Amino acid sequence: MIATTLFLTGCGNGDAEKTDTEEQTKNVEEEGKEVKIESNEGKPQHEQLIIVKLPPEADYLNDETLEVYEQDKKKYDQTEQLITNDSITLLVGDYGYYDSVWGSLDCSAVIINGTKSSIKDLSFEVSVEDNVLPGKVFLNSEALSLTKTQIGDFEPNTGVPIVIAFPEKNATGEGEDKKIDTKNIKIHISNIQYKVEK
Repeated sequence: MIATTLFLTGCGNGDAEKTDTEEQTKNVEEEGKEVKIESNEGKPQHEQLIIVKLPPEADYLNDETLEVYEQDKKKYDQTEQLITNDSITLLVGDYGYYDSVWGSLDCSAVIINGTKSSIKDLSFEVSVEDNVLPGKVFLNSEALSLTKTQIGDFEPNTGVPIVIAFPEKNATGEGEDKKIDTKNIKIHISNIQYKVEK
């Protein structure tokens, strides 16, 4: 009787070790894996409690930018938000400004990690719908790359405030600067790329 119990226990442990090894191998393979997502259009979404953290670079930002970041953190931190499943989501913040001299539309946003892993080397493209300012067309803001300084340890269900600039097509440098109501701004994110960290 004792011999049989030990034999069965031994078999059981062997299977457990094999399963653990397979899972560890799978985790190692996933770490460092590059992920590319063309678009979030039409992808399923879900409500998620998110945490918004100021980025490590916050210590070195000017007061105006820091105030914008803190305002968006206050707006979205510890709130339930609709985010795209297993992707990166962009929520428009409260700061919107048209700079006539530079010919750009600047918007604050919170970028959210809706994946199940910590990620690094995040890059993406964003476009804004053309109805923000009548008669003005804004180009895509292409290949935005966010470094660890800008987003820190980008954990799942965590957001980080950023400011995005959309250059104006055929800017003249004329006209006047203008605050923009961000409720009228719709931003689309595409060509998302990142590496799985853990």
